[in-house]
Amino acid sequence: MKEIARVKKEIKLRQWTEMVKCRKESGMTVSEWCKQNGINLKTYYYRLKRVRQAVCGEIEHHDIVPVEPVCECDEDKRIRLMVGDVIVDVPDNFNAETLKRLIGVLK
Repeated sequence: MKEIARVKKEIKLRQWTEMVKCRKESGMTVSEWCKQNGINLKTYYYRLKRVRQAVCGEIEHHDIVPVEPVCECDEDKRIRLMVGDVIVDVPDNFNAETLKRLIGVLK
């Protein structure tokens, strides 16, 4: 029985997602589109909220990739970042903002 409820919920979400997409592509305001399509404004916003919650739920379920720090201390003081197959060596005095952006790209 739980499987049927899950499938029904997924179908509703797909339909509501398509509704939101159609409204956006129409170029009309929400009020105009709802009036033209016979949908109550509160119903539209309720469905929009549910679609957004579903999307946020999908985004929050992500894999965490373990990163092991490596300390190779030598004369020129370098920092080594290893993410998957990618290895990046940067000098110890590397710009902090650039380093943050680099880490964001590697994620």
